[in-house]
Amino acid sequence: MIGHNGMRDGILQPSVQWLNLADMLPRYVRVLARVASELACLCVFARRQVSDVVRFVPIVVFLMILLGGVATLASPLTILYTNDIHNQLGSLAGLGELIEQERSTGNPVLLFDSGDTWHDFRVPLYAVWGADKMVTWMDNVGYDAIAIGNHDLYYGADQLAELSSKTSFPVLCANMVPLAGHKAPFAPYTIISATGMHVLVIGVITPEFLSYPDYPWLKYVDPAQAIKRVLKETLGKYNFVVVLGHLPVAQAGQIARVVPDIDVFLTGHLHEITPQPVRQGKTLIVQAGAFGHYMGRLKLEIDPNSGEITSAVNTLLETKKTPVDLDRGYLKLFTVAALIAASLFLFIR
Repeated sequence: MIGHNGMRDGILQPSVQWLNLADMLPRYVRVLARVASELACLCVFARRQVSDVVRFVPIVVFLMILLGGVATLASPLTILYTNDIHNQLGSLAGLGELIEQERSTGNPVLLFDSGDTWHDFRVPLYAVWGADKMVTWMDNVGYDAIAIGNHDLYYGADQLAELSSKTSFPVLCANMVPLAGHKAPFAPYTIISATGMHVLVIGVITPEFLSYPDYPWLKYVDPAQAIKRVLKETLGKYNFVVVLGHLPVAQAGQIARVVPDIDVFLTGHLHEITPQPVRQGKTLIVQAGAFGHYMGRLKLEIDPNSGEITSAVNTLLETKKTPVDLDRGYLKLFTVAALIAASLFLFIR
């Protein structure tokens, strides 16, 4: 920088003053050192943060995999099933105890019956009185659905309609179709929500012509065709299929060959016992004997996404027999017998 701050011999003498940068260097160095130090600290902090994140990433990935695995774990479902109880009232207490025990586990439980439950012509006393008691008991223990059996038809249309009207659960049969202008006292199917799934339950019956004269307004349809019709009608509304079939295990296998979408086929009619499920394709076929001697328990693990069964364990649980109070039944039977005897006496006279 040039200044005019000197006079010599009356003549203005220029004075040159140079900026001493060397004097100022220590100050800049100190500033730069401080900045560099702060930058170094920031770098160390950043490295630590990145290191922490890097260490945390595997944990996050592991947790995501774990949570994803939990989300896709199979859902448990227990199916309890009976068939062909035939009004054997002495088995009801034992069956009720087993049902209560299974429900007390807290796992999802569905309870079904495959028919011939309300009637047995081999025991006239039960045929006169037992059906009402059976319906009341089934309501109390909470059946989710039952199928019609051929014996249940023997009461005739009016009695069957009256019994069906007393239930809080659906009575099912898809292959006896009422003609136009008639209404059947049963439904072809029902859909139940369980363990996050929609379970389609269909009822079918084997042909039994003894009682059909009482139902001239019913048309019998092949069970496989009836099931196919229901599956088509309800497409998109279910992800698991249970069929309650009052028909033999062998016939259920034939149906499952042509209708492979059935997951579980609960059968009846021939009083067969299946300690292990019979497999036809993906279909599990079971039956629990007769007269309430056993209750079947099918414990399943089901993939909630695909609805496929990933594990199945079947057990036949033996029931305890208990005495039955039949006083009301005997009174009704005596009354009927007395009326018949009085009529015959008047007719003979």
